[in-house]
Amino acid sequence: MTVESDIVKMLKEAEKLGQLHSQSQENYEELQMPKESLDVAPDRTAFMGKDDLKSTRKNGELGSITEKYRTIFENYTVAITLVDNKERIVSWNKYAEELFNMTEKDMFMAPVSSLYPQEEWQKIRAENIRQKGIKYRIESRMIRKNQGTFDVELSLCTLKGAEGKTVGSVGIIKDISKLKETEKKLIGSENRYRTIFENSAVGIMLTDENEQIISWNKFTENILGMGKEDLYLKPVELLYPAEAWQKIRSENIRQKGMQHHLETKMFKKNNGTIDVDLSVSVLKNHEGRITGSIGVIADITESKQMKCALEESEEKFKQLYEKAPISYHTLSPNGKITDVNERWCQILGYSKRGVIGRPIFDFISENEREAAKSSFEKKILSKKSYTGGHERTYVTKDGEKRMLVVHDFFSFDKDKNVRSIHTTMEDITKRKQVEGELRESEEKYRCIVENSSDLIMLTQPDGIISYLSPACEKVLGYNAEELIGQQPWIIYPDDLEKAKEVHYRALKGERGTDFEYRIKTKTGKIKWISHSWSPVFKDDKVQMMTSVVRDITERKKADEKLKEKIDELERYKNVTVGRELRMVELKKRIKKLEEK
Repeated sequence: MTVESDIVKMLKEAEKLGQLHSQSQENYEELQMPKESLDVAPDRTAFMGKDDLKSTRKNGELGSITEKYRTIFENYTVAITLVDNKERIVSWNKYAEELFNMTEKDMFMAPVSSLYPQEEWQKIRAENIRQKGIKYRIESRMIRKNQGTFDVELSLCTLKGAEGKTVGSVGIIKDISKLKETEKKLIGSENRYRTIFENSAVGIMLTDENEQIISWNKFTENILGMGKEDLYLKPVELLYPAEAWQKIRSENIRQKGMQHHLETKMFKKNNGTIDVDLSVSVLKNHEGRITGSIGVIADITESKQMKCALEESEEKFKQLYEKAPISYHTLSPNGKITDVNERWCQILGYSKRGVIGRPIFDFISENEREAAKSSFEKKILSKKSYTGGHERTYVTKDGEKRMLVVHDFFSFDKDKNVRSIHTTMEDITKRKQVEGELRESEEKYRCIVENSSDLIMLTQPDGIISYLSPACEKVLGYNAEELIGQQPWIIYPDDLEKAKEVHYRALKGERGTDFEYRIKTKTGKIKWISHSWSPVFKDDKVQMMTSVVRDITERKKADEKLKEKIDELERYKNVTVGRELRMVELKKRIKKLEEK
């Protein structure tokens, strides 16, 4: 029973004993005609006469009830007002003055309706309390002097005399302004949490003490593809595969009270499954008894797939990094090694454990070390994402020097500071050796070509000359610039068909040596040349022809002279032979004559 109704019960008890009737009869007549000349306000207990109070104290039990009533009346922390039959305030306790911010002069004989806004007084009138006799817990608003209205909870009771005639009423008034404000905040909070609950981008589900689903938000339905018929009062266990439920059970959440970020699987409608991040909290009442639980469910199927793909990608990258044919190392911003791959270790002869944490400069050739440090510092300050393509000499564990082409890739943090440096290194030691040997070889051949008395010539398949060695002018009578980019138009007309034959045979892929024909020099001189050629192939097609052209004019002249001498000797021989034949014949004739 509330405070207000206890007081009403006590007042009704006093009324039954005739106490209130005897008090009110005398004072009611006095209150009918109040003295206008009173300088001070009457005692606020005017509803009870002083003589009556004295007499009631002598009446044993009745006196004790009256004294008890007076103590409660004066000291209760709720406002109590008594009004007469004309609804005028005739008595009140001290708390009423504080509640209404009024004095005794403000309250005595004031119409009780003046304590209410008009619309609130009409509501109270509509309750017909005089007919009902009592009304508990009416919520209304009342007026606080100079401070506006405030929320109250009223309990009203009519007071009747011995003959059943209504002589007034008592009102018990409780200030519920703070309670109302708290209720508003609570309603606002509930609305906010309801909004969060309904519009959250995660599933939220509540179960009762028997682990049956009793509430959930819309997103839960979206995640699971289920509706009310699938969820309401269903055991939450049915939403999990057996092994997943056993895993949840093993966490002993009821004993711990909560469990955050438990990755598991849940069923979707039609027996599909999804990966979820589950957080569970146990709900308890004020006695500490478990009344249910709340689960927050985040669908991590896509992120799980992405995570698996990322892990697979990282594993592939790791394998690629470790097994790559090119060496890799990773450096911190101060130049210390944080990682190397297998190829790095193979090239330099160190184990990974033996180099992690050491400065990279320890492995660079001593005569390049200071330059490498200076270059590294400049790269860090430049904050470029890539620098590289430079050659650096490293020294192996055995002291062998290795030439490497270095490419540096920089990664940065959110403040654009260098976080790490990833470096690829290509071992070009053998290539450098081959290049050196090739340069030597090329130098030798260049010397041979440039100093050869024979002409070295390159021609395209269409006959255009692309290269002529320095012997060009000596052999052909033209400088190289006059003929490069041209077809060999200096061939002697009578030998042009022979030259064409050389070209056709070369296009067919044939080789040829000492093919002789004549050319006409810039000065008009006719020269004999010996042409040897070899086709150069690419993709089974002739790309160019290399030729060696030798001036054989003098040799031809010598051959002509030799031929002339041979012819002369031949003629001489023929004369001599004829003479000898004639002598033999003569001798034969002489011999025959002698025989005769």
